[in-house]
Amino acid sequence: MTKDSQKTFGRAMRSEFFLEPEYTPLNHGAFGAWPRALLPVLHKYQMEAESHPDRWLRRWLYPELDSNRQRLAALIHCHPEEMSFIANASHGLCSILRSFPFNKGDKVLCFSTAFNVTERTLTYMKDTHHCLTVTVELAYPLSDQAILDKTRSIIEEEQAKDNGRIRLAVVDAISSTPGVRFPYEAMVRLLREYDIMSFVDGAHTIGHLPLNLHETDPDFFISTCHKWLFTPRSSAILYVPKRNQHLIQPLVINEFYQSPQEAANSVCNFQAAFDWPGAIDFSNFLCINAALDYRASLGGEEAIQAYCTDLAQKGGQRAAEILGTQVMENEDRTLSTCMINVELPLSNVSKSDHEISQTFVDKLMYDYHALVTVYKHNHRWWARFSAQVYNELDEFEDVAKALAKICKELEA
Repeated sequence: MTKDSQKTFGRAMRSEFFLEPEYTPLNHGAFGAWPRALLPVLHKYQMEAESHPDRWLRRWLYPELDSNRQRLAALIHCHPEEMSFIANASHGLCSILRSFPFNKGDKVLCFSTAFNVTERTLTYMKDTHHCLTVTVELAYPLSDQAILDKTRSIIEEEQAKDNGRIRLAVVDAISSTPGVRFPYEAMVRLLREYDIMSFVDGAHTIGHLPLNLHETDPDFFISTCHKWLFTPRSSAILYVPKRNQHLIQPLVINEFYQSPQEAANSVCNFQAAFDWPGAIDFSNFLCINAALDYRASLGGEEAIQAYCTDLAQKGGQRAAEILGTQVMENEDRTLSTCMINVELPLSNVSKSDHEISQTFVDKLMYDYHALVTVYKHNHRWWARFSAQVYNELDEFEDVAKALAKICKELEA
Protein backbone atom coordinates (compact mmCIF):
# COMPACT_ATOMS: atom_id res chain seq x y z
CA MET A 1 0.00 0.00 0.00
CA THR A 2 1.29 3.45 -0.86
CA LYS A 3 1.52 6.25 1.64
CA ASP A 4 -1.31 8.13 -0.12
CA SER A 5 -3.69 5.16 -0.08
CA GLN A 6 -2.99 4.65 3.62
CA LYS A 7 -4.89 7.90 4.22
CA THR A 8 -8.12 6.16 3.26
CA PHE A 9 -8.09 4.43 6.65
CA GLY A 10 -9.83 6.21 9.49
CA ARG A 11 -13.12 8.06 9.83
CA ALA A 12 -13.22 8.70 6.08
CA MET A 13 -14.00 5.00 5.64
CA ARG A 14 -17.01 5.09 7.98
CA SER A 15 -19.41 5.72 5.10
CA GLU A 16 -18.33 2.45 3.49
CA PHE A 17 -19.97 0.59 6.37
CA PHE A 18 -23.55 0.64 7.66
CA LEU A 19 -22.63 2.20 11.01
CA GLU A 20 -24.64 5.17 12.29
CA PRO A 21 -22.71 8.41 11.65
CA GLU A 22 -22.94 9.55 15.29
CA TYR A 23 -21.85 6.18 16.69
CA THR A 24 -18.26 5.71 17.93
CA PRO A 25 -17.63 2.00 17.19
CA LEU A 26 -14.69 0.75 19.26
CA ASN A 27 -16.21 -2.67 19.92
CA HIS A 28 -15.63 -4.37 16.58
CA GLY A 29 -14.39 -7.53 18.30
CA ALA A 30 -17.85 -8.26 19.69
CA PHE A 31 -19.94 -8.66 16.53
CA GLY A 32 -17.91 -7.23 13.65
CA ALA A 33 -19.16 -5.01 10.84
CA TRP A 34 -19.28 -5.47 7.09
CA PRO A 35 -18.94 -3.04 4.18
CA ARG A 36 -21.69 -1.80 1.90
CA ALA A 37 -19.78 -3.20 -1.08
CA LEU A 38 -20.93 -6.71 -0.08
CA LEU A 39 -24.65 -5.93 -0.08
CA PRO A 40 -25.20 -6.54 -3.83
CA VAL A 41 -23.36 -9.87 -3.51
CA LEU A 42 -25.45 -10.91 -0.51
CA HIS A 43 -28.69 -9.99 -2.27
CA LYS A 44 -27.61 -11.71 -5.49
CA TYR A 45 -27.29 -15.06 -3.75
CA GLN A 46 -30.48 -14.56 -1.78
CA MET A 47 -32.38 -13.90 -5.01
CA GLU A 48 -30.78 -16.94 -6.67
CA ALA A 49 -32.21 -19.01 -3.83
CA GLU A 50 -35.66 -17.44 -3.99
CA SER A 51 -36.05 -17.45 -7.77
CA HIS A 52 -35.49 -21.23 -8.04
CA PRO A 53 -35.09 -22.87 -4.60
CA ASP A 54 -34.70 -26.41 -5.92
CA ARG A 55 -32.05 -25.57 -8.47
CA TRP A 56 -30.17 -23.44 -5.98
CA LEU A 57 -30.23 -25.78 -2.98
CA ARG A 58 -29.76 -28.98 -4.97
CA ARG A 59 -27.20 -27.95 -7.60
CA TRP A 60 -25.90 -24.38 -7.75
CA LEU A 61 -25.14 -23.84 -4.07
CA TYR A 62 -22.31 -26.35 -3.64
CA PRO A 63 -19.90 -25.06 -6.31
CA GLU A 64 -20.29 -21.60 -4.78
CA LEU A 65 -19.52 -22.95 -1.30
CA ASP A 66 -16.45 -24.71 -2.69
CA SER A 67 -15.21 -21.54 -4.41
CA ASN A 68 -15.38 -19.53 -1.18
CA ARG A 69 -13.93 -22.39 0.84
CA GLN A 70 -10.93 -22.70 -1.48
CA ARG A 71 -10.12 -19.00 -1.25
CA LEU A 72 -10.37 -18.99 2.54
CA ALA A 73 -8.33 -22.20 2.86
CA ALA A 74 -5.52 -20.53 0.92
CA LEU A 75 -5.60 -17.60 3.35
CA ILE A 76 -5.30 -19.74 6.47
CA HIS A 77 -3.04 -22.40 4.89
CA CYS A 78 -5.07 -25.58 5.01
CA HIS A 79 -6.73 -27.92 2.52
CA PRO A 80 -10.32 -27.05 1.54
CA GLU A 81 -11.34 -30.62 2.41
CA GLU A 82 -10.35 -29.96 6.03
CA MET A 83 -12.75 -27.06 6.47
CA SER A 84 -16.52 -26.65 6.72
CA PHE A 85 -18.74 -23.63 7.19
CA ILE A 86 -20.68 -23.24 10.42
CA ALA A 87 -22.98 -20.52 11.74
CA ASN A 88 -20.68 -19.20 14.46
CA ALA A 89 -17.96 -20.20 16.92
CA SER A 90 -20.46 -21.48 19.48
CA HIS A 91 -21.80 -23.99 16.92
CA GLY A 92 -18.28 -25.24 16.33
CA LEU A 93 -17.51 -25.43 20.03
CA CYS A 94 -20.66 -27.44 20.77
CA SER A 95 -20.17 -29.69 17.74
CA ILE A 96 -16.71 -30.70 18.90
CA LEU A 97 -17.33 -31.02 22.63
CA ARG A 98 -20.70 -32.76 22.35
CA SER A 99 -19.54 -35.35 19.81
CA PHE A 100 -15.98 -35.98 20.97
CA PRO A 101 -15.67 -39.64 22.11
CA PHE A 102 -15.18 -38.99 25.81
CA ASN A 103 -15.19 -41.81 28.32
CA LYS A 104 -16.55 -41.45 31.82
CA GLY A 105 -13.94 -39.73 33.98
CA ASP A 106 -12.02 -38.17 31.08
CA LYS A 107 -10.74 -34.66 31.71
CA VAL A 108 -10.82 -31.49 29.62
CA LEU A 109 -8.20 -28.81 30.20
CA CYS A 110 -9.27 -25.20 29.85
CA PHE A 111 -8.28 -21.75 31.08
CA SER A 112 -10.05 -19.37 33.43
CA THR A 113 -10.12 -16.75 30.65
CA ALA A 114 -12.15 -19.00 28.31
CA PHE A 115 -15.27 -17.51 26.73
CA ASN A 116 -18.39 -17.96 28.88
CA VAL A 117 -19.95 -20.31 26.32
CA THR A 118 -16.92 -22.59 26.67
CA GLU A 119 -17.24 -22.70 30.44
CA ARG A 120 -20.97 -23.38 30.30
CA THR A 121 -20.59 -26.09 27.64
CA LEU A 122 -17.94 -27.84 29.73
CA THR A 123 -20.34 -27.73 32.68
CA TYR A 124 -22.95 -29.33 30.44
CA MET A 125 -20.45 -32.01 29.45
CA LYS A 126 -19.78 -32.72 33.12
CA ASP A 127 -23.51 -33.08 33.76
CA THR A 128 -24.24 -35.28 30.73
CA HIS A 129 -20.98 -37.06 29.86
CA HIS A 130 -19.37 -37.14 33.33
CA CYS A 131 -16.26 -35.35 32.03
CA LEU A 132 -14.15 -33.44 34.51
CA THR A 133 -12.82 -29.94 33.84
CA VAL A 134 -9.28 -28.98 34.83
CA THR A 135 -8.96 -25.19 34.87
CA VAL A 136 -5.69 -23.29 34.62
CA GLU A 137 -6.13 -19.99 36.46
CA LEU A 138 -4.64 -17.02 34.64
CA ALA A 139 -4.24 -13.53 36.10
CA TYR A 140 -2.94 -11.10 33.48
CA PRO A 141 -0.60 -9.53 32.65
CA LEU A 142 1.41 -12.73 32.16
CA SER A 143 4.30 -13.64 29.87
CA ASP A 144 3.80 -16.39 27.31
CA GLN A 145 6.40 -18.50 29.08
CA ALA A 146 4.64 -18.12 32.42
CA ILE A 147 1.41 -19.42 30.84
CA LEU A 148 3.20 -22.38 29.30
CA ASP A 149 5.05 -23.20 32.53
CA LYS A 150 1.88 -23.05 34.59
CA THR A 151 0.04 -25.27 32.11
CA ARG A 152 2.82 -27.85 32.10
CA SER A 153 2.79 -27.92 35.90
CA ILE A 154 -0.99 -28.48 36.01
CA ILE A 155 -0.80 -31.26 33.41
CA GLU A 156 1.90 -33.09 35.34
CA GLU A 157 -0.04 -32.73 38.58
CA GLU A 158 -3.10 -34.26 36.93
CA GLN A 159 -1.06 -37.04 35.35
CA ALA A 160 0.16 -38.05 38.79
CA LYS A 161 -3.41 -38.67 39.92
CA ASP A 162 -5.20 -41.96 39.34
CA ASN A 163 -8.59 -40.52 38.40
CA GLY A 164 -8.71 -40.25 34.62
CA ARG A 165 -6.55 -38.49 32.06
CA ILE A 166 -6.74 -35.23 30.14
CA ARG A 167 -8.02 -36.11 26.65
CA LEU A 168 -8.64 -32.66 25.21
CA ALA A 169 -7.62 -29.05 25.88
CA VAL A 170 -9.60 -25.97 24.82
CA VAL A 171 -7.20 -23.14 24.00
CA ASP A 172 -7.90 -19.56 22.91
CA ALA A 173 -5.88 -17.94 20.15
CA ILE A 174 -7.07 -14.51 21.24
CA SER A 175 -9.18 -14.52 24.37
CA SER A 176 -12.27 -12.36 24.67
CA THR A 177 -11.96 -10.83 28.14
CA PRO A 178 -9.24 -9.91 28.49
CA GLY A 179 -8.73 -9.38 24.77
CA VAL A 180 -5.16 -10.68 24.60
CA ARG A 181 -3.17 -12.90 22.30
CA PHE A 182 -2.59 -16.36 23.76
CA PRO A 183 0.52 -18.41 22.88
CA TYR A 184 -1.62 -21.01 21.15
CA GLU A 185 1.03 -22.25 18.73
CA ALA A 186 3.44 -23.14 21.53
CA MET A 187 0.56 -24.50 23.60
CA VAL A 188 -0.44 -26.92 20.83
CA ARG A 189 3.14 -28.23 20.79
CA LEU A 190 3.17 -28.58 24.57
CA LEU A 191 -0.10 -30.51 24.59
CA ARG A 192 1.22 -32.87 21.94
CA GLU A 193 4.08 -33.80 24.27
CA TYR A 194 1.50 -35.21 26.69
CA ASP A 195 -0.72 -36.84 24.04
CA ILE A 196 -3.50 -34.30 24.70
CA MET A 197 -5.62 -33.27 21.72
CA SER A 198 -5.85 -29.53 21.07
CA PHE A 199 -8.97 -27.54 20.26
CA VAL A 200 -8.13 -23.93 19.41
CA ASP A 201 -10.90 -21.36 19.75
CA GLY A 202 -9.74 -18.87 17.17
CA ALA A 203 -12.96 -16.87 17.00
CA HIS A 204 -11.02 -13.59 16.74
CA THR A 205 -8.24 -14.73 14.41
CA ILE A 206 -9.28 -14.68 10.73
CA GLY A 207 -8.70 -11.14 9.49
CA HIS A 208 -6.94 -10.29 12.76
CA LEU A 209 -3.79 -12.44 12.76
CA PRO A 210 -1.83 -14.29 10.05
CA LEU A 211 -2.75 -17.98 10.25
CA ASN A 212 -0.96 -21.13 9.12
CA LEU A 213 -3.02 -24.08 10.32
CA HIS A 214 -0.82 -26.72 8.73
CA GLU A 215 2.20 -25.31 10.50
CA THR A 216 0.45 -24.98 13.88
CA ASP A 217 -1.40 -28.28 13.34
CA PRO A 218 -4.17 -28.12 15.97
CA ASP A 219 -6.50 -31.09 16.22
CA PHE A 220 -9.55 -28.82 15.93
CA PHE A 221 -9.87 -25.12 15.15
CA ILE A 222 -12.76 -22.67 14.82
CA SER A 223 -12.89 -19.05 13.72
CA THR A 224 -15.52 -16.53 12.76
CA CYS A 225 -15.46 -14.60 9.50
CA HIS A 226 -18.03 -12.00 10.56
CA LYS A 227 -15.84 -10.55 13.32
CA TRP A 228 -12.65 -9.40 11.60
CA LEU A 229 -12.93 -10.54 7.95
CA PHE A 230 -15.88 -8.25 7.07
CA THR A 231 -18.47 -10.89 6.12
CA PRO A 232 -22.16 -10.56 7.03
CA ARG A 233 -23.32 -12.26 10.23
CA SER A 234 -23.20 -15.03 10.85
CA SER A 235 -20.32 -16.85 9.18
CA ALA A 236 -17.64 -19.10 10.66
CA ILE A 237 -15.44 -22.08 9.86
CA LEU A 238 -14.54 -25.35 11.49
CA TYR A 239 -11.16 -26.86 10.63
CA VAL A 240 -10.53 -30.54 11.34
CA PRO A 241 -7.53 -32.33 9.80
CA LYS A 242 -8.45 -35.54 8.05
CA ARG A 243 -6.93 -37.67 10.80
CA ASN A 244 -9.64 -36.47 13.21
CA GLN A 245 -12.69 -36.01 11.01
CA HIS A 246 -14.20 -39.36 11.97
CA LEU A 247 -14.38 -38.21 15.61
CA ILE A 248 -16.71 -35.24 15.12
CA GLN A 249 -20.38 -34.78 14.23
CA PRO A 250 -22.33 -31.58 13.56
CA LEU A 251 -25.02 -30.38 15.95
CA VAL A 252 -27.64 -31.06 13.26
CA ILE A 253 -27.47 -34.64 12.00
CA ASN A 254 -28.33 -35.15 8.33
CA GLU A 255 -28.49 -38.03 5.86
CA PHE A 256 -24.69 -38.23 5.64
CA TYR A 257 -24.23 -39.32 9.24
CA GLN A 258 -21.66 -42.07 9.78
CA SER A 259 -20.82 -43.80 13.01
CA PRO A 260 -17.25 -43.16 14.18
CA GLN A 261 -16.39 -46.73 13.20
CA GLU A 262 -17.82 -46.31 9.68
CA ALA A 263 -16.05 -42.99 9.20
CA ALA A 264 -12.72 -44.40 10.38
CA ASN A 265 -12.92 -47.39 8.04
CA SER A 266 -14.20 -45.68 4.88
CA VAL A 267 -14.29 -42.29 3.20
CA CYS A 268 -15.40 -39.85 5.88
CA ASN A 269 -18.42 -37.66 5.06
CA PHE A 270 -17.12 -34.76 7.16
CA GLN A 271 -17.91 -31.97 4.71
CA ALA A 272 -21.25 -33.39 3.57
CA ALA A 273 -22.31 -33.82 7.18
CA PHE A 274 -21.49 -30.21 8.08
CA ASP A 275 -22.40 -28.49 4.80
CA TRP A 276 -26.11 -29.30 5.04
CA PRO A 277 -27.67 -28.26 8.37
CA GLY A 278 -31.03 -28.07 6.58
CA ALA A 279 -32.56 -25.36 4.41
CA ILE A 280 -30.96 -22.14 5.67
CA ASP A 281 -29.74 -18.92 4.09
CA PHE A 282 -26.20 -19.80 2.94
CA SER A 283 -25.53 -16.38 1.40
CA ASN A 284 -23.36 -15.13 4.27
CA PHE A 285 -20.80 -17.86 3.55
CA LEU A 286 -20.83 -16.94 -0.12
CA CYS A 287 -19.68 -13.38 0.62
CA ILE A 288 -16.19 -14.50 1.66
CA ASN A 289 -14.72 -14.04 -1.82
CA ALA A 290 -16.21 -10.55 -2.00
CA ALA A 291 -14.93 -9.71 1.48
CA LEU A 292 -11.41 -10.78 0.50
CA ASP A 293 -11.67 -8.73 -2.70
CA TYR A 294 -12.71 -5.70 -0.67
CA ARG A 295 -9.84 -6.20 1.77
CA ALA A 296 -7.43 -6.52 -1.17
CA SER A 297 -8.71 -3.17 -2.48
CA LEU A 298 -7.66 -1.61 0.85
CA GLY A 299 -4.13 -2.98 0.55
CA GLY A 300 -4.60 -6.54 1.77
CA GLU A 301 -4.33 -8.38 5.06
CA GLU A 302 -0.94 -7.07 6.10
CA ALA A 303 -1.88 -3.41 5.59
CA ILE A 304 -5.20 -3.76 7.42
CA GLN A 305 -3.75 -5.62 10.36
CA ALA A 306 -0.79 -3.24 10.61
CA TYR A 307 -3.06 -0.17 10.73
CA CYS A 308 -5.40 -1.69 13.31
CA THR A 309 -2.61 -2.97 15.54
CA ASP A 310 -0.77 0.35 15.46
CA LEU A 311 -3.97 2.28 16.19
CA ALA A 312 -4.86 -0.04 19.08
CA GLN A 313 -1.41 0.47 20.61
CA LYS A 314 -1.50 4.25 20.30
CA GLY A 315 -5.17 4.53 21.24
CA GLY A 316 -4.78 2.29 24.26
CA GLN A 317 -1.83 4.28 25.52
CA ARG A 318 -3.68 7.55 25.05
CA ALA A 319 -6.76 6.19 26.84
CA ALA A 320 -4.59 5.03 29.75
CA GLU A 321 -3.09 8.53 30.00
CA ILE A 322 -6.55 10.11 30.14
CA LEU A 323 -7.76 7.60 32.73
CA GLY A 324 -4.57 7.75 34.77
CA THR A 325 -4.14 3.97 34.58
CA GLN A 326 -2.27 1.43 32.48
CA VAL A 327 -2.50 -0.81 29.45
CA MET A 328 -2.58 -4.56 30.09
CA GLU A 329 0.72 -5.75 28.62
CA ASN A 330 3.65 -7.99 29.58
CA GLU A 331 7.38 -7.27 29.37
CA ASP A 332 7.66 -9.00 26.00
CA ARG A 333 4.69 -7.01 24.61
CA THR A 334 2.99 -10.10 23.21
CA LEU A 335 -0.54 -9.53 24.52
CA SER A 336 -1.96 -6.67 22.42
CA THR A 337 -3.19 -7.05 18.86
CA CYS A 338 -6.02 -5.12 17.17
CA MET A 339 -7.64 -5.15 20.61
CA ILE A 340 -6.13 -3.52 23.66
CA ASN A 341 -7.13 -3.51 27.31
CA VAL A 342 -7.00 -0.40 29.51
CA GLU A 343 -7.52 -0.42 33.26
CA LEU A 344 -10.38 1.68 34.63
CA PRO A 345 -9.99 3.89 37.72
CA LEU A 346 -12.84 2.20 39.56
CA SER A 347 -13.00 1.03 43.16
CA ASN A 348 -15.26 1.20 46.21
CA VAL A 349 -18.49 0.73 44.27
CA SER A 350 -21.46 -0.73 46.12
CA LYS A 351 -23.15 -2.19 43.02
CA SER A 352 -22.73 -5.83 41.98
CA ASP A 353 -20.33 -6.69 39.16
CA HIS A 354 -23.28 -7.35 36.85
CA GLU A 355 -24.83 -3.98 37.68
CA ILE A 356 -21.51 -2.24 37.05
CA SER A 357 -20.97 -3.87 33.66
CA GLN A 358 -24.53 -3.15 32.54
CA THR A 359 -24.23 0.47 33.69
CA PHE A 360 -21.24 0.90 31.39
CA VAL A 361 -23.14 -0.66 28.49
CA ASP A 362 -26.22 1.52 28.91
CA LYS A 363 -24.40 4.79 29.58
CA LEU A 364 -21.89 4.31 26.77
CA MET A 365 -24.55 3.30 24.25
CA TYR A 366 -27.30 5.75 25.13
CA ASP A 367 -25.51 8.73 26.65
CA TYR A 368 -22.29 8.74 24.63
CA HIS A 369 -23.25 6.81 21.44
CA ALA A 370 -20.23 4.54 21.80
CA LEU A 371 -19.24 1.15 23.14
CA VAL A 372 -16.25 -0.78 24.39
CA THR A 373 -16.34 -4.04 26.32
CA VAL A 374 -15.99 -3.47 30.07
CA TYR A 375 -15.14 -6.44 32.29
CA LYS A 376 -13.49 -7.42 35.56
CA HIS A 377 -10.27 -9.40 35.63
CA ASN A 378 -7.80 -10.07 38.43
CA HIS A 379 -9.86 -7.92 40.85
CA ARG A 380 -9.68 -4.86 38.60
CA TRP A 381 -11.95 -3.33 35.98
CA TRP A 382 -10.81 -3.02 32.37
CA ALA A 383 -12.07 -1.72 29.03
CA ARG A 384 -11.34 -3.65 25.84
CA PHE A 385 -10.93 -1.32 22.85
CA SER A 386 -11.07 -2.70 19.29
CA ALA A 387 -9.36 -0.84 16.45
CA GLN A 388 -10.63 -1.10 12.88
CA VAL A 389 -9.91 0.60 9.57
CA TYR A 390 -12.78 3.05 10.15
CA ASN A 391 -11.40 4.26 13.51
CA GLU A 392 -9.05 7.12 14.44
CA LEU A 393 -7.05 8.08 17.51
CA ASP A 394 -9.40 10.83 18.73
CA GLU A 395 -12.18 8.27 19.14
CA PHE A 396 -10.12 6.47 21.79
CA GLU A 397 -9.72 9.80 23.54
CA ASP A 398 -13.45 10.55 23.44
CA VAL A 399 -14.43 7.15 24.81
CA ALA A 400 -11.75 7.29 27.51
CA LYS A 401 -13.19 10.61 28.70
CA ALA A 402 -16.66 9.05 28.76
CA LEU A 403 -15.36 6.10 30.76
CA ALA A 404 -13.74 8.44 33.27
CA LYS A 405 -17.05 10.24 33.81
CA ILE A 406 -18.96 6.98 34.27
CA CYS A 407 -16.39 5.77 36.79
CA LYS A 408 -16.85 8.92 38.84
CA GLU A 409 -20.64 8.54 38.72
CA LEU A 410 -20.41 4.95 39.93
CA GLU A 411 -18.15 5.95 42.82
CA ALA A 412 -20.32 8.90 43.86
